[in-house]
Amino acid sequence: MSDVLVGFAFPFRLTAETEPRRGIALASGPDKLQQSIVQLLLTDIGERVMRRTYGGGLRQLLHDPNNDALRAITQHQLSKAISQWEPHAQLQQVTVAQQPMEGLLWAEVSYIARPSLMPATVRVPLRMGEA
Repeated sequence: MSDVLVGFAFPFRLTAETEPRRGIALASGPDKLQQSIVQLLLTDIGERVMRRTYGGGLRQLLHDPNNDALRAITQHQLSKAISQWEPHAQLQQVTVAQQPMEGLLWAEVSYIARPSLMPATVRVPLRMGEA
């Protein structure tokens, strides 16, 4: 495992015309790790042809009822996805909540970035009806 995480930025985009080097935007270090976690959570399970078990499936839950059982299942599903697919993050906690009045579902993931051992949190909001 490399000490420096580098890859395409998420969401995928081209660099601005004003930048000296035009091309595909890149991300590295803690920013890339955070982007990788967001991408993992938003990818539907089974969406990737060559990696059928990759994904957190967060978007699939937007229209399900907001109850304790759903939150527990979702927290387990997201925790399993991060543990399996993101070796650069040591998972600490996953919180899932739904705010029906605002039409918002969000997942908050607390983790320790490897190898720096820096604690970090990423919050992924989704508007209901965007799935």
